Amino acid sequence: MQPLLFIRHKWMRKGLYDAVESCASSTGSLSLSRCQLFESGFPPETLHLNDPSCQGTLEDGRLVFQFDNEGHICGTILMSNRTHFIYQNSIQSNLRGTGQSIITRERWMNITFSCAYPLIQTLSMPMGIQAEGGEIYKELPGQGTYQVRMIPYHDAEFTSPFDGEVEIQVNQQMYVAVEVDGVDINQIATVLDNCWATPVNDIDYSIRWNLITRE
Repeated sequence: MQPLLFIRHKWMRKGLYDAVESCASSTGSLSLSRCQLFESGFPPETLHLNDPSCQGTLEDGRLVFQFDNEGHICGTILMSNRTHFIYQNSIQSNLRGTGQSIITRERWMNITFSCAYPLIQTLSMPMGIQAEGGEIYKELPGQGTYQVRMIPYHDAEFTSPFDGEVEIQVNQQMYVAVEVDGVDINQIATVLDNCWATPVNDIDYSIRWNLITRE
């Protein structure tokens, strides 16, 4: 998925101000060419995110706008559909004339950019259990990334993880923690929908035992 850039200023159609988007965990940023903004008549101090107090910072000739969930939300909107959850914000400006001249000119900008993350992940953990757990790390073009881990424990309090490779006997009870890094736990909840075991290290193997189904 390509970054969602909704263009509402005629100068944008020629080169998008050399826009570069970056998404990582619950952080998103969009940088624009300062020179191209200047040529279009947009001084850096006139641009801001949804929250007018969140202005860009100059870095190597570019104006960088950034939001995160660690005290720098900047009016970011959290949305979701059937496949992704999405953080969305906009770079905005509305320059008005002073009204002292016969001809006045208004210039305005609204560049909406989004960071999308897949809602559903499939994670496998080999039967020869490793103490650090199975791990999945996805990086999708134009999308953000986050990390999911499965860690096996001996106890229901999740204080004693398995150490090294362990053989699990039939009907032996064990506890598995599923941890997610890179998302805001105050906004995103993890749901374990299905869980199954296979006799070989292949999640699509035809023989499987369902442990959790549509919970």
